[in-house]
Amino acid sequence: MKHLKLLFASGILLFFSCQTVSARGVRIPFGDREVLNKVADLPDTDDYKTDEGNYIDLATLHQEFNIAYILPLYIEKEPRLVGYCEKEDTYYELTDEQLSTILEANHLDGKKLNRLGFYTRYGGKIVGLVIIALIIRGFIPNKKKNIKPVEI
Repeated sequence: MKHLKLLFASGILLFFSCQTVSARGVRIPFGDREVLNKVADLPDTDDYKTDEGNYIDLATLHQEFNIAYILPLYIEKEPRLVGYCEKEDTYYELTDEQLSTILEANHLDGKKLNRLGFYTRYGGKIVGLVIIALIIRGFIPNKKKNIKPVEI
């Protein structure tokens, strides 16, 4: 078992020390973007049918500032519920009347659906701070203390 752990640890070490991929010319996208997350699957009835014959579901739409699409740093616009058609890749603005009718007809709680996850709300900030702390830690020089052995 120890040999397997040693082999696994050395494999991880080799993987992270390998520099075969060049980062030259690679652009990391950052900036604000709109994010749609499907939160409720509505029944496929004529009430929720689009003009193209597809069906809508409920999704949250919010605007966030992020880095590389995976590190949300902060929320620019709070989430709101919209109609979302995945096949058409479009969303539909719903009036308060339409939204309350949909929620009541399907026994859904709008407050529970209209929330962001922990990572979206806070996780990007935590990861960003850890990265900044590691960068700062890399610039601080290590001071090694000379320890003399005690003679008995």
